Amino acid sequence: MKRRIIACLGMIVCMIQTSCGILPTEEEFNAAPVVKQYEGTSFNKVELVRGDLAVTEEITGRYKGTVKEEIFPEQASVIKKIFVKEGQKVRPGDKVIGYYLPGSESELRKAQNEIDSTTLKIKHARKLMEMEIRKQKRLGGSSNEIENVKNQYNQQIKSYESGLKLLRMDAKIAEEEISAEEVTASVRGVVTYVDEKAEGVIGDSEKPVIRIEGAQRNRFEAQSKYASHCKDGELVTIEINAQEYKATVRRDPDSDNTVYFYPNTALNVEDGTVCIYKVVMKEKKDVLYLPSAIVYETGGKHVVYYEDENGMKSIKEVTVGEKINNFIEITGGLTEGEQVVAN
Repeated sequence: MKRRIIACLGMIVCMIQTSCGILPTEEEFNAAPVVKQYEGTSFNKVELVRGDLAVTEEITGRYKGTVKEEIFPEQASVIKKIFVKEGQKVRPGDKVIGYYLPGSESELRKAQNEIDSTTLKIKHARKLMEMEIRKQKRLGGSSNEIENVKNQYNQQIKSYESGLKLLRMDAKIAEEEISAEEVTASVRGVVTYVDEKAEGVIGDSEKPVIRIEGAQRNRFEAQSKYASHCKDGELVTIEINAQEYKATVRRDPDSDNTVYFYPNTALNVEDGTVCIYKVVMKEKKDVLYLPSAIVYETGGKHVVYYEDENGMKSIKEVTVGEKINNFIEITGGLTEGEQVVAN
């Protein structure tokens, strides 16, 4: 009898648990959304502050001090001529060294000689034609006979002229090959060293033949698509080795992508040292702003959460301006110094 009573009690307990306990998953219902919520703990809050917002891009420049150029001889090439002397001023493109090119120089001399010879042949043929025409006229030759003389000599002259064009092309090719073996200066400056003994011999490829020194630039040169956003003459702050320095901006009139930064103080840095300038692409001054991550958009409106007088998390609508970096401008709905919930 006791066993039956215990079994019955067990079944009753199971029935009670089934009717009042957890429903199967398919019978669960979603909870209604809560507008106000009690957290039970203190909120993390962010204060609405006033300040400047800016979008910046980095421009990287490299330092160039006194411009120097050292010209070394080409390997296995005989230096034909050195065109400059110590103390001479040079500009970019001025010839400084020429090398022997026996094959090309021989072709050039040959072409020039044949050009001279063919030019004389043309002049001689024209002179003979004039003499023959005068002779025919003096002897009473007919117009057909005179025309035949002209045609005969003109064909010969045209043949010479065709050959002359080809010879001039050969000479031009030879000249271009020789020019390719002429070294030119790449900087504007003064020649401070010339190895005069190198002329006529194969130079030492580890020793410079010519040294040129240009102006003392003391500037950082940058190539950037953002250079057009830099204002010529503006005083800016650049960063060099994690330290800040004042520098003056100078634009390159011949290049939209080149900008220079001239430090206002003398720097003891090596050529190639890097500077960083953060150029402002967009800026909003003296505005109220919050982190954009805590301003929510819903139903075409922007809202933030705040803690009301009852300690509840409530919603407040705000109006916004531009979003810059990770911040958003607040134009209405909040006052400066007001706090909103961040978590």
